[in-house]
Amino acid sequence: MPASARVVLAVLLAMSGSGPLGCSVSTELRRVRTPRQGVTLEYLRSKGQGFEGTLKIGNTRAIEGLTEPLSQTLTCEVSMVMLATSDMGTEVRATFTGVDLDWDLPPAATYSSDELVELAHAQLRGMQVTFVVRPDGRIQALPTPPANAPLELREVIETMLMGLESFFVPLPGQPLGRNDVWHERFEHTTANGLGQALEQDLRLDGSYEHRTDDGVVVRRLMIEQQRHEQRGGERGPVTVERDVRAEVLFADAGYPADIDRETREADPEEGVVFRKVRAKWIATRGLVPELMVPPPGDVQVIRDPCNPDYVGPLACEDEGDEPEPPEEDDEPDGASAESDDEDADADADAEPSEDDGDGDAP
Repeated sequence: MPASARVVLAVLLAMSGSGPLGCSVSTELRRVRTPRQGVTLEYLRSKGQGFEGTLKIGNTRAIEGLTEPLSQTLTCEVSMVMLATSDMGTEVRATFTGVDLDWDLPPAATYSSDELVELAHAQLRGMQVTFVVRPDGRIQALPTPPANAPLELREVIETMLMGLESFFVPLPGQPLGRNDVWHERFEHTTANGLGQALEQDLRLDGSYEHRTDDGVVVRRLMIEQQRHEQRGGERGPVTVERDVRAEVLFADAGYPADIDRETREADPEEGVVFRKVRAKWIATRGLVPELMVPPPGDVQVIRDPCNPDYVGPLACEDEGDEPEPPEEDDEPDGASAESDDEDADADADAEPSEDDGDGDAP
């Protein structure tokens, strides 16, 4: 891990504050002058570039018939790599390497909270998702959870994806000075014909540097978004409205090192949910995408006990672990039995499927 990345992580872990938009920065950071000519913000998205992050996400969900809203919290570790860049955008793969849940469920749920936690630990560690980030910084479409996953598990996956989404925000192409505000509206349509609209105000609040001589600099961004995003519904597309407020410390190295975001989400079918995301990211050394086996679709839940990323109660019944049959008495000296071992991980070497990154279910 680069020294600058370690310093940024140490600095941001020390930061405190109860919520976005107004929390004070860490005493480990000191304010520095923003260049008079402004600064240009852009993501580091070269092929093979990696990032590692910790996401802490909280949901407050009102349920009809309950006097108190449900409280749901999730912490997960994520590794993210940039696979390829084209004129259409950058293909990204994220791997969730750990999931910790404290998740209340409504009375009508088919699982208890303890059963859901056990299921999540067994199936979501090692889960991979792929998507495309447009050149301006918008995600083309979030992947959809597997249709065959239980409803409660799909809701957990959707929450994880919302936390992952907070990494990406549109950035201006021109330099920003201190207190400059950039306002822009974006629209696009996914491959499924669903509309995505985003209106954003981004303000550069100031610049900070670590108090050592390392020279790590972050730009404090204050962001407000109004999002109108369609999703598929039983009777046709449903428009979900999200009001987002976020504070981001964007490292000059080209990534959001610290994110504090609040969202009010109104879904005509699912009701209103308040979400909070607290995320910390560091840049890692470039990876080699060609050596990473891609998942068969946009979201992959690990169920094969022989997969090296599988975590769960099942054992891998590897034929290669079976004892070899005893040699026959009449076997000529020096002869050896032919090995009938088979590669239990043959599925992991299968050719990758075509993926347009637009959030289609596998």
